[in-house]
Amino acid sequence: MAVHDQRSVCVNFDACDRLAAAIRNMDVPEDREELQPSGLSRAGLSDFYLPLVAICHQTQSLRGTIDGKPTRGWDYLNAMFRRAVERDPSLLGSARWAELSEAELRNLFVDPDAGETLSQPGDRAALLRNLGSVMLAEGWSCFNHLYSAAETRISSGEPNLLGLLARFRAYDDPVRKKSTFLLGLVRNEAGVAFADEENLLPPVDYHEIRGHLRIGTVVVLDRDLRRKLLDRIEVTTDEDVAIRSAVLEAIRYIASRVGLPDSMRLHYLFWNLFRSICTRESPHCRSCPTVSSLPERYDRLLTDSSGSRICPFASVCRSVDAADRYVEHVFATDWY
Repeated sequence: MAVHDQRSVCVNFDACDRLAAAIRNMDVPEDREELQPSGLSRAGLSDFYLPLVAICHQTQSLRGTIDGKPTRGWDYLNAMFRRAVERDPSLLGSARWAELSEAELRNLFVDPDAGETLSQPGDRAALLRNLGSVMLAEGWSCFNHLYSAAETRISSGEPNLLGLLARFRAYDDPVRKKSTFLLGLVRNEAGVAFADEENLLPPVDYHEIRGHLRIGTVVVLDRDLRRKLLDRIEVTTDEDVAIRSAVLEAIRYIASRVGLPDSMRLHYLFWNLFRSICTRESPHCRSCPTVSSLPERYDRLLTDSSGSRICPFASVCRSVDAADRYVEHVFATDWY
């Protein structure tokens, strides 16, 4: 097993190679969002995603009905904010973010049937107020001002977008989950181009942590940390960063082995499949339901050559028949 051997959490490059080989046989869908705000310019889309991603963390409680369809997590957050912006375009301005109250934010995500769905609205509103206040102090009123200040650079040279985003409390994660998610969105959905696009890293969330730990592309070598994961004991900040950094490294390596120009396309593949198929309690390893919550372009990957519906990673996953599977680590945070 080819792994780094000086860290508590390591990448298993042999497992990554096997997973990459399986992915090369797939028609991997394009990385794009299912829901897009209507009536917004490209610049407006960037200003839509900047505050939305700032509060996109721990979204398990978010669920409701959108256009007659049960919707959850990020998809619900996205759709409800889209509706709010259509009613009140001022939500796309830094001055508005700087004064947004907890009650206002909570009310944006109330479902007619489920009621209030946004957890910790006060903390999220504080993140938005910080976002707006810092932007006003810097003389920035929109995402394009950060983009221009960074001279379109993601991470090369100074200043760059990752460094500028880190000035906001919502985007100060050392593993850059929200920052890289935002930059992927503005590239794919708003057509923003970067001078160093090769530096666009994959965002790593808890679904991808769970999936890569189960497949075995990431290995926990430290015995105490492994026990924390299995017993659902909260990890330290350093342990959280170590786990997510290893997952990020694994995704980047797999993307290079598959032959993709960057890792964002793999992020969308992993995120969609892991959250719908590799669930916490009842993963659908060898028998996937006839009807899934996956977008159609990902759902078709579940049907193998014999016509059976199976996880497309089952042949290379070490947890398919395991009695004790990993679940993502416990860590109280607003980074992801």
